[in-house]
Amino acid sequence: MPNHTKKISSAIITIGDEILLGQTINTNLSYLASQLALLGAPVVYNITVRDRTEEIMAALDFCVNRFDVVISTGGLGPTADDITKASIASFFGVGQSHHEDIWQKVQARFAARGIQVPLINRNQALVPDGFTALPNDEGTAPGLFYRHNKGCFFALAGVPVEMRHVFERQITPTLKREYPQLESLIQKTVHSFGISESALAEDLDLADLPAELTFAWLPQTGRVDLRLSGYDLKLLDEWQKRVAAQISDYVWGFDEDSPASVLAALLKERGLTMSAAESCTGGLIMKMLSDEPGASDYLLGGVVSYSNEIKKQVLGVSGETLEKHGAVSEECAFEMLDGIKRLTKSDVAVSVTGIAGPSGGSDFKPVGTVYIGFSYLSASWVRRFLLTGNRQLIRHKAAEMAILHMIKRIKETQ
Repeated sequence: MPNHTKKISSAIITIGDEILLGQTINTNLSYLASQLALLGAPVVYNITVRDRTEEIMAALDFCVNRFDVVISTGGLGPTADDITKASIASFFGVGQSHHEDIWQKVQARFAARGIQVPLINRNQALVPDGFTALPNDEGTAPGLFYRHNKGCFFALAGVPVEMRHVFERQITPTLKREYPQLESLIQKTVHSFGISESALAEDLDLADLPAELTFAWLPQTGRVDLRLSGYDLKLLDEWQKRVAAQISDYVWGFDEDSPASVLAALLKERGLTMSAAESCTGGLIMKMLSDEPGASDYLLGGVVSYSNEIKKQVLGVSGETLEKHGAVSEECAFEMLDGIKRLTKSDVAVSVTGIAGPSGGSDFKPVGTVYIGFSYLSASWVRRFLLTGNRQLIRHKAAEMAILHMIKRIKETQ
């Protein structure tokens, strides 16, 4: 049986004035936290500090003495404000030495771009004594690894693509080697829509959920994910099925599924083609669907008809409809749907027209009013939605609603 008596804990130190000033979003934390959890070394502490030696040293002192794995990100560049490496060396009481092999790689990287390397970049070849330099094929700043008497310390560049590369290629295998007892956390997800988090809580019976599993409610933009986590795959599979069976009318996918990937699979499986006519979503539905590999197998095309003139000239929406009912109306959505079907001859189609805001609403049609038209083979219908959020969220919700409701209809006609 697996030994769960010794759990490995991790801490993240994010270094950078730009993060604390709100100029840069800390995506590195979300990535590292998710990956370390999956490895079996969950993050239990995180701190973000300025590019100040005393603050970096204080964060190192707190984390290194309390957690098995500590990872810092940021401040490994060659410029004057990149003081992380010197601070790390000072904290661990070691000097820094020039590594000629790293310097040669830095020069070669600049030469490949036809640029003369600034001498300041020699700083990137300095490595604290006793540390292992971790190759960074995506940039010039190598990562750092140090095995001390209390655990493992890693330092990574702050550039996300470089950080991810070094973590995947260097840190993941190092952690598995240093901590052979690590057990990968397994997560199973049930994706739902059309029901609120509170209503799901009333419908689901989790009284018998085993203590070794954890259950989380993860509200998304207009939908809710239900996530089970643990180390027993058989038990997780069993409970994923039990949860899905209790709310089957609202389930659209599992695990790594996205709305677009599920719809794409259904269309391919049934040999159906699809098109879209969009107004307020500005082509977002087409983007979501065309992002899927092999989209050309089912996606015929679409029209972004933001202006009334394009609605009339390209999609054939009548001037009378626009004058009498307006562009944001059930009637307009129907005629947009007919127009895109006529243009593409697709088996499946959607149309969207609405008010994404922040202006343009009224008492009768407030911001967030969206009409979505659906056509599946010979059947066509329109639904009205009142969506909440800012302009970006309303557009995103509308696009996903169009896709998710089409998934539901196709599944119901098996």
